[in-house]
Amino acid sequence: MRREFPWLWKVESRRLLWLLGLTFALIVTFQYIELPYAISSIFSSTKIPISRNSTSLIGNSTSAIAPSPAGDEEEVEVDQIYDSSGNATAPVISPTTATLPPLLPILKENATAPTANAKAPGLNPSLVKDHATAPSPSANPPAALPGLNPSLVKENATAPAPSVKAPVALPILNPSTVKENATAPVASAKSPVALPSINPSPVMKNETLPTTSKVPERNPTKKNVGDASPIVRFVPDVKENAKMPGFGVMSISEMSKQLRQNRISHNRLAKKPKWVTKPDLELLQAKYDIENAPIDDKDPFLYAPLYRNVSMFKRSYELMEKILKVYAYKEGNKPIMHSPILRGIYASEGWFMNIIESNNNKFVTKDPAKAHLFYLPFSSRMLEVTLYVQDSHSHRNLIKYLKDYIDFISAKYPFWNRTSGADHFLAACHDWAPSETRKHMAKSIRALCNSDVKEGFVFGKDTSLPETFVRDPKKPLSNMGGKSANQRPILAFFAGKPDHGYLRPILLSYWGNNKDPDLKIFGKLPRTKGNKNYLQFMKTSKYCICAKGFEVNSPRVVEAIFYDCVPVIISDNFVPPFFEVLNWESFAIFIPEKDIPNLKKILMSIPESRYRSMQMRVKKVQKHFLWHAKPEKYDMFHMILHSIWYNRVFQISV
Repeated sequence: MRREFPWLWKVESRRLLWLLGLTFALIVTFQYIELPYAISSIFSSTKIPISRNSTSLIGNSTSAIAPSPAGDEEEVEVDQIYDSSGNATAPVISPTTATLPPLLPILKENATAPTANAKAPGLNPSLVKDHATAPSPSANPPAALPGLNPSLVKENATAPAPSVKAPVALPILNPSTVKENATAPVASAKSPVALPSINPSPVMKNETLPTTSKVPERNPTKKNVGDASPIVRFVPDVKENAKMPGFGVMSISEMSKQLRQNRISHNRLAKKPKWVTKPDLELLQAKYDIENAPIDDKDPFLYAPLYRNVSMFKRSYELMEKILKVYAYKEGNKPIMHSPILRGIYASEGWFMNIIESNNNKFVTKDPAKAHLFYLPFSSRMLEVTLYVQDSHSHRNLIKYLKDYIDFISAKYPFWNRTSGADHFLAACHDWAPSETRKHMAKSIRALCNSDVKEGFVFGKDTSLPETFVRDPKKPLSNMGGKSANQRPILAFFAGKPDHGYLRPILLSYWGNNKDPDLKIFGKLPRTKGNKNYLQFMKTSKYCICAKGFEVNSPRVVEAIFYDCVPVIISDNFVPPFFEVLNWESFAIFIPEKDIPNLKKILMSIPESRYRSMQMRVKKVQKHFLWHAKPEKYDMFHMILHSIWYNRVFQISV
């Protein structure tokens, strides 16, 4: 026994040492190989649960990133958050891997405790009441807001002061959380950090910015953490050249069905605002009033068959005139910003900008706290003229310019971050506008001439902007009108560049060169003074062919209405203007592109009585497609603004 004991002791010692070594190795493995937080937290109370693909932390900062309950619905971009002394207080999270949780506490490791009035903890609903105010904007945009129970909002409670070093998240409120007199944030006089240098700069030359060091251009790979921009802005993760899901041809009836589905869908088109303001509550009340509008189909100025629901349209228009306030950003340099073009095929965006920025516009407010909508005043045409490099086939610098502008206003003001841009809107008529705004303005309301379902047009959020060819800005209504229905001997007319897209050569191959005496289908007509040949054909034809060019939109749709000619739209997946309220099938013909060989047969099958009814309706709907130097009721300016207002009203949710 005495001889065996030392041997047994040695064996047990080896096993014990082996067990201790294995235990230590497992601890090291759990600690540093980023196994699930629930396991690794057993051995460390300081380990941070971050996605495996997230970047390393900056300095000694710590933060907790929890997975979003909404799954992959919205990816976020979260760069550094700086306190008033310029110290980083949060890590850089990769935009393709980190998701925004309902509550994102951002705490500096050694931060001092804020004062009682500086911190807004996660509240239950009864904590915000009638006179609750949102945080004052500063160079740092407000952080994300945690959800609250509706009973916690108390009277006169205030949101955090802008002096808090590391802003704590503010609540997304249920409708009952904020009362009638809740106000939006008051813009701070303090300017944000400078934008990356752009030529031309999206910031006005006389814009006063702090003397802090210039923010370097953000590295898209996020490898150089030290170069991150001190801007927090939440955008969906959309690849620059991402293709939309495959679509077939969507008919007008299918578009109407999609619009209705989006209206009643529980998956709201817009996220709830991070705090509720008085304008939000006014929009909610307007939505209720519109949905419960009294039946009124006898208005002499509104011919009921032209509209989806004339009573709802009339009530909505009245409420728009009564309460709508728009804040137009002043930031930005010409010629891209604040430079309206009033002539040519891009005139719609220019006329709208010119009117909305005029000094006497009743819808515009200088107080952003009163605004229901925020206007982004850029010209998509001037963006292309100024920045596009000829034959480069790249729009990246154009997209970057718009992104830098959004970064700037989202840092200077809290309004973009409050709704992720859902209450902001743009009006753009260039063909490239859908792709240029698809990523960084994905949540915003986009009024687009190129309203193509395949280009990402969202029913119930985006709206179709009429493309108008204004030949004389001083006389936009010259030559309006045409012959009466019984003085139009030509069945159908079209003229346009034959090489403009794939469709026109097909149209000309079947019906061009006077192959049929009833159809006047031409390539480009000889130029005459005042374009009289073209106008005369439109004024004397029953139907005016509106065939797409390179994109789905065409100025011929508005031209046909302008000259009392029934539009025949041949453009698959084109969403016609003011689609939210107008019943287009009551005054226009839609022919699928595949039916071009049957064009005459289709037109000849329309009874004369129906044609006369449609031509009469074209004349009645005409007032909605006219520009006036001084806007008139129900004209083009008011209808564009109404479509934007209408979409915002029906996607508001608090």
